[in-house]
Amino acid sequence: MECTLNCPVCDEEVEDELHIFFRCAVARDSWSAAGLPSVLHNATYQQTNAMDRIFVVCGNESSDTVGRVAMLLWCIWQNRNDMLWNDNVQMSRQIGRHAFDAWNDWYSVHKFQCNNVSGTTKADLVRWEKLALDWVKCNVDVAFVSGSGRTSMGLCFRDNSGHFMAGMTQWQQTVISSVEGEAWASLLAMEEASHRGLDRVQFDSDSKVLIDVIHMKRRGNSEFLSIVHDILNLMSSFINFEVKFVRRQANLVAHTLARAANSWASFHRFENIPFCIERLVFNEMQ
Repeated sequence: MECTLNCPVCDEEVEDELHIFFRCAVARDSWSAAGLPSVLHNATYQQTNAMDRIFVVCGNESSDTVGRVAMLLWCIWQNRNDMLWNDNVQMSRQIGRHAFDAWNDWYSVHKFQCNNVSGTTKADLVRWEKLALDWVKCNVDVAFVSGSGRTSMGLCFRDNSGHFMAGMTQWQQTVISSVEGEAWASLLAMEEASHRGLDRVQFDSDSKVLIDVIHMKRRGNSEFLSIVHDILNLMSSFINFEVKFVRRQANLVAHTLARAANSWASFHRFENIPFCIERLVFNEMQ
């Protein structure tokens, strides 16, 4: 087989590590789009070997900058492979923006986990708990089934005694980050509650990061925070929509539905209790 040695992205020079990450025109524009041109053009970081250049950056820049650089390098490499194998072409500003948003999402998650914003309290339920009269509880969860290439979600509405009211599953043929998936599932749950005319609902999620971000009303431009923005807008219209963090043990019904979502059409509503959660619901009512 005759294989071209040229860069598959720009097709202008022979591809090596230094070219693909630092010298390719698309890569250089991506550095600018990610807000890192000063690092790329810094005279201290002009080694002739890509590995040496990266190690010098790691030794001289702050941990935040190094993290952003690492994320950008990963995005450049991912784009290169996506173009080579799938003919999927991204603009340099898309690559840089993806790196910027992905780093911000990771940093937000890491910061919340390290600082433990809300702390672990006795209210962090490990068992499903009944609500006050006239309130509805909606357990919601997301699942990523290995090998399917899908992100799926499941939700379950139950009355204040724990009886099944309705359920829903949905999946999309794409894999997104875990925090984006949890936010997407919660937004769908609120939209479904609105569709059903439910206006006093507590939404339980086992994603502490998501619940903390919603409570702090954090906003931003990343995909994750844009979904949170939609959630906050919806909650402002339904003043009796509440969100609460619970442990996975208290969210098993939604988790089971999310895992089973691939068994049904991409969008499925349940008016009768699905067999896969029947025993779980019965046990939680005892």
